[in-house]
Amino acid sequence: MSRFFREGDSDSDASTDSSSSDDEREVLPTTRGVIRRDFAYPSDDEVEEKRVVKAHKDRKYEELKMLIRKTRNARNVKDFSALYDHFEELCKGFEKMKPILRRQNLPIPRFYVRYLVELEDFVQETWKDKDAKKTLSKVNQNGLNRLHQRVKKHAEGHTEPSLDLLAAVKEFRENPDPVGYESPEEEEKPEDEAPGAESGDEDEAPKPKAKAQKDVDSDSDEWSSDTDSTTSESSIDLGEQQMEELRKYFLKKEFRDDLPDEKKKKKEKRDDKQRRKKISIVSEDEEEEGWTEVGKKDEKVVLFPPKTEITIELFIEKFNEIMAVRGRKTTNRKQHVRTLQELYNIAEEKKFGGGVLVKVLFSIVSALFELSVSISDSMDFQTWHKALAAIINLTDLLIESGVHLSIGITEEDENLTDPEKPYKVNGSILLSIQRLDTELTKILQNADCHSTDYIDKLKGEKDLCGLIDKVHSFVDERLDSGLFEKAEICKIYMLRIDHLYYKYADTIELPNGVTAHALMEKLCKQIYALDDEKRLRQRAMLCHVYFLALHDEWHRARDLMLMSHLQAIVDHSDVSTQILYNRTICQLGLCAFRHGFIREAHQGLSEIQNTQRAKELLAQGIAMRQHDRTVEQEKLERSRQVPYHMHINVELMECVYLICSMLLEIPHMASHEFELRKRLLSRSFHYQLKQNEKSSLVGPPENTREHVVAASRAMLAGDWKKCRDFIVNEKMNGKVWNLFRNSDTVKKMVIQRIQEESLRTYLLMYSTVYTTVSLTKLAALFELEEKHVHSIISKMIISEELSATLDEPTGCVMMHRVEPSRLQLLALHLTDKLHQLAEQNEQVIEPRGAGGRGYNGPGTWFSNRGGDRGDDKKKQQFQGGRGGDQRGKGNVWGGGSSRGGHQQGRRGGHEGGRPRN
Repeated sequence: MSRFFREGDSDSDASTDSSSSDDEREVLPTTRGVIRRDFAYPSDDEVEEKRVVKAHKDRKYEELKMLIRKTRNARNVKDFSALYDHFEELCKGFEKMKPILRRQNLPIPRFYVRYLVELEDFVQETWKDKDAKKTLSKVNQNGLNRLHQRVKKHAEGHTEPSLDLLAAVKEFRENPDPVGYESPEEEEKPEDEAPGAESGDEDEAPKPKAKAQKDVDSDSDEWSSDTDSTTSESSIDLGEQQMEELRKYFLKKEFRDDLPDEKKKKKEKRDDKQRRKKISIVSEDEEEEGWTEVGKKDEKVVLFPPKTEITIELFIEKFNEIMAVRGRKTTNRKQHVRTLQELYNIAEEKKFGGGVLVKVLFSIVSALFELSVSISDSMDFQTWHKALAAIINLTDLLIESGVHLSIGITEEDENLTDPEKPYKVNGSILLSIQRLDTELTKILQNADCHSTDYIDKLKGEKDLCGLIDKVHSFVDERLDSGLFEKAEICKIYMLRIDHLYYKYADTIELPNGVTAHALMEKLCKQIYALDDEKRLRQRAMLCHVYFLALHDEWHRARDLMLMSHLQAIVDHSDVSTQILYNRTICQLGLCAFRHGFIREAHQGLSEIQNTQRAKELLAQGIAMRQHDRTVEQEKLERSRQVPYHMHINVELMECVYLICSMLLEIPHMASHEFELRKRLLSRSFHYQLKQNEKSSLVGPPENTREHVVAASRAMLAGDWKKCRDFIVNEKMNGKVWNLFRNSDTVKKMVIQRIQEESLRTYLLMYSTVYTTVSLTKLAALFELEEKHVHSIISKMIISEELSATLDEPTGCVMMHRVEPSRLQLLALHLTDKLHQLAEQNEQVIEPRGAGGRGYNGPGTWFSNRGGDRGDDKKKQQFQGGRGGDQRGKGNVWGGGSSRGGHQQGRRGGHEGGRPRN
C-alpha cells in the first residue's frame, strides 16, 4: 500500500490500528518532499523541520521556476526595469544548468521554452503598442529597450546540437502545448507546496492563508465523506491512469467538474450573493456620486425621544451637538443636511423665533456648500439650486424678522433666545452669495459649452442676479446700521458689476426709470469711495471701460483708461485682474475699429495678437504645453477660465487686426519699397504675406486670413474693387461682419478706408512713373469725391510722404522726380560697402603702434560700437521686438503689453501716451 494513502487513513483508523500505523509513520526522507498529514493546508502553527534531500537537477529546476515566477510578477505590473533584471538572473541560472543537462543527456525543460515564447510575445506586443510606450516612465522605457534586444539574443546565443534553444523555441511555436498540459519537469514538483495550487501553472501566486483555511473548512464534509472509499482502495495497486485521475481529485474545487450538485448550488448561491452586493454598491455610487460611501442604508435619525417636550434650551443643546460632528470623516454629509433641515422644520413649527431660524438656516447653507469634498471640484447643479433656494429664504427671513446677521458678531455675543433684545447671529449672507457665484462659475466651466446642458445651467444666472439685486437693496437700506463691513459691501457691489459689464443694455432687466449706464456708473463710484485695498477699484474701473467700449462710447472709454494709469500698475496685480485687463484692451480695440480709428485699433489688438497666445491671455483656452506646467498649475489655470457665454470671438478679433494691419502696412510698404531695412508695423501680417508668396499654387481664399492676404495683394496693385470684394462678401459676412451689431455701418466704413488707402498706395507706387495726375481721373478711378481726393493728397504732401505739388488752375498733381531709381539705389549701397571694405583693409595693412591705426583687437575696428548698439535700440523701438508691437510709438493705452497667464510680456512705449489722430 502506498504510504501516501496510509498517511491519509491514519486519523480514521487511529483507534483500531495504532501500533501498525505508528510503525508505518516512520517515513524516511525522499526526494518527493515532506508529506502533509490529514491532507490539510499548511498553517502558521505547523513547523515542519524535516530535512529533504533533492537531486541537483531538481534544485536547479526550482531555481528556474522561482525566477520565472518573479519575472511574471514584474510583467504583470509592467515593471520593465525589474523584469530585465530578473530575466538576466534567469539567463545566468540557465547557463549554470546547461552542464547538468549535458551530463545527464536531458533536453531543455519544456516549461523554460514555454516561458521564453510567452515573454517574447509579450515584449513584441508592448513594443508595437506606441500609445502604451508613451505612458511608460523613462526607467521603464530603457528597461523595455534593453529587454527587447536581450530576449532576441538569448535564444540565438544557444545553438549547440544537444541544447539548441532556438530550434526548441521554433518547434514550440509550431506545436504549442494544449491548455492544462504539464511537462514531466513540472510533475516532479515537491509535494510540500499548497495542494490548492495548480500543478500545471507554476507561476500562479499562492492564495492567502485565511482564504485557504476557509476552503478547507467548507470542504471538510467532502474529505470525511470519501474516507471510506479511500480506505477500501488502499490495498489496490493503482495504474498510471488511475493515479492521474486521483491527482485531479485533489485539485482545487474551481478546477473540478465532478462536484456534487448540492455543493455546486451552495457555491452558486454564495457567488450570486456577492455579485448582488457589488451591484448594489455600484448603483449607489452612480446614483449618489459625490456622497460619502456608507456601509448600510441610512435610517431616519430620531432627534428627540418621543413624548418629550421640546424647549428652546433643549433644541439649542441638540443643535450644538449636531454641529459638533460637522467636518469629521465619519460624518455622513448628506445625512447631516437632512438632520439640519429636520431641525429647521421643528424650530419653525415650535416658533422659536427668528434668531434660531436664521442660525439653523445659515448652517444648512454652509452644509450644502460642504457637500463638495474638494474645493477645486464643482458642486452638483441640483445641490447648487438647493443652496440658492436656502439663501433666498434666508434673505427673506432677514428682511422680515430684522435679525442682525454679521461677521462682526462673535459666538459669545449671539442672542438666539431673548425676544426683548434684537436677535444677533454670527455669519455673513454676502460671503455666502459670493461663494454661490463662485460655484456657478465652476459649474459652467465644467459643462459642455456646445450642449443644451450648458444653456440649462446658464439659466441659473438669472435667478442669481435676482438674488444679488435683492441683497443689494437690503444692504443699501442698512448701510448706517454698522452690520456690514466695507469689504463685504464692496464685494456685493462688485458681484453686480461682474454680471452686468459684458451685457448689452437692451438685454438687462432693470426697474423703471433706471438705465444700465447710470447703474454701472453708480456702482463703480460706490466702489471707488469704499474700497481701501484698491484691487476692487481696479476691477471696477476695467469693467466700466469694458462696458463703455461695448456700447461704442469710444472717447469716454479711452479717456477713462488713460486717466486711470492702469497700464502702469497692472503688472503688479493678480492674475484675474490681468485677464480682465486683456479683455478690456481687446474690447477697446474693437470699439476703435467700429469708429474708424484704424491705427488705435491696431495698437490695442497687437498686444494680444502678436503673442500668438490670444486664447490663453484671454482665459478662453489652455495652451497644449504639458511639460511647462505641473498638474497643480494646470488645475489652477483651468479654474481661471472665463465661462463660454463671456468669451470674445477670437476669430473676429484676428480678422479685425489683419484688416487694420493691411490698411496701415500696404501704404507703408509702398512708400519704403527700396529700403533694405524695412520697419515692420505688424510681424504676423508680414508672416502671412510671406507664406502666401512661398506657396507654389495660390487658390481662391477659404478662411479669413487668406481673404485679407488676397485683398492686400490687390491693394498693392492699386485694384481697390478687387480688394473690396475680398473683404466684403457673403462668406466674410457670415464669419465676421454679421457679428457686429451695426454691421452695415462698419462695412461702409471699411469700404471707404479701402478706397482711401488704395489711393495712397497707388500714388506712392507710381509716383516715379507719372509726371502729372488729374484729380478728376483719380476721383473717378477710386469713386471718391474730388474734394476728398484733394484732402488726401494735401495730407500726404504736408506729412512729406509724397513729393508733389497741387496745381489748382489745372486740377492736377505735379510729381517731383527726387527719388532715385532702383538701379541708382543699389549702386549707392554697393559704393558704401566697398568704402567700408577699403577702410578695413587699410587698418590691417598699416603697421601696429601705440598711436597707429594697426590691428589692436576686434574692438578697435568698430570704435563706435556702443553708439551702434544705441542706434539699434532706437531702431528696435520702431521695428518692434519679438512680440511685434510698436514700442517707439505712443500707444493709445500707454504701450502696456498683454497680461495674464504665467508668462507676461514686457511693456514698451511711453506710459500714458496720447493717440495719434
